[in-house]
Amino acid sequence: MGSFQTIRTIARFEAILLFRSWFFRIFTVLILLFLFGMNIGVLSEDDSNWILRALPSNIPYFNMVFLNTAMTFIAMFLAIDFLRRDKKLDTSEVIFTRSMTNWDYVWGKTIGVLAVFLVLHILVLLMAMIINLAIPVVDIHWRSYLVYPLVISLPSILFVMGFAFLIMSLVRNQAIALVILLGYSGVVMFTLKDRVNFLFDFMAMRLPLMHSDITGFGYEPALMVQRLIYVALGISMIFGTVLLMKRLPQSRVRTLFAWISMSVTAAAGVFLITLHVAGFASDHLHRKF
Repeated sequence: MGSFQTIRTIARFEAILLFRSWFFRIFTVLILLFLFGMNIGVLSEDDSNWILRALPSNIPYFNMVFLNTAMTFIAMFLAIDFLRRDKKLDTSEVIFTRSMTNWDYVWGKTIGVLAVFLVLHILVLLMAMIINLAIPVVDIHWRSYLVYPLVISLPSILFVMGFAFLIMSLVRNQAIALVILLGYSGVVMFTLKDRVNFLFDFMAMRLPLMHSDITGFGYEPALMVQRLIYVALGISMIFGTVLLMKRLPQSRVRTLFAWISMSVTAAAGVFLITLHVAGFASDHLHRKF
């Protein structure tokens, strides 16, 4: 029970620090202003926007895709910054000598960032919903407002944060870590793109996720497997960060559990990748013949 209290305390203070950050405030205002204008334009009577209004689920979909893409890069900076920030302000001794495990510290930071992004998601979706109600050009697809944050944003943020935590823990240099993360993202966005049935698209930029009341997502099993890959890999890398922290772990049981959890989630990620690739190969062979 005490561990949950510690995690909640760390998460609360991490969320407070992020909300006080001018970098995050400016980012939030810019995102809201841009999406406000985009929603007004999409829901106007202009016939050129008919493709965005063809399906009611498109309104939350395009909001989530844009927000997720922008938030992925912001999450990289935030995830890399949390270790550097403690050292730069000479607060690491104060923080690290407290009675808390590495597990508590890393997961508290992770949950704090996720909570802040959850608030931003709620603001964006509420804004889109209010504009949709005020300009009733298309019906509101209520379920999409709940499904898209889980399918699009959550896997991306978990993967990016886990990847950033792990890279920062290994190289211990913010500039090098940022170059690696941005380089990997650039390769995925401009080179790998939709290869191997969108396997590398961790940001869900190109995944066919437009939902229809008649056909659903189209091929839901493959899409869900692709998103679960990044959930499993992200969680595995977060557990890896717990093990790599240069601090006494304080709890052998937690350390053992972190090893087991990292191994299980990594194995699950590899299994899902194999399943995804096998499905892609099967579909390709079927089309060939």
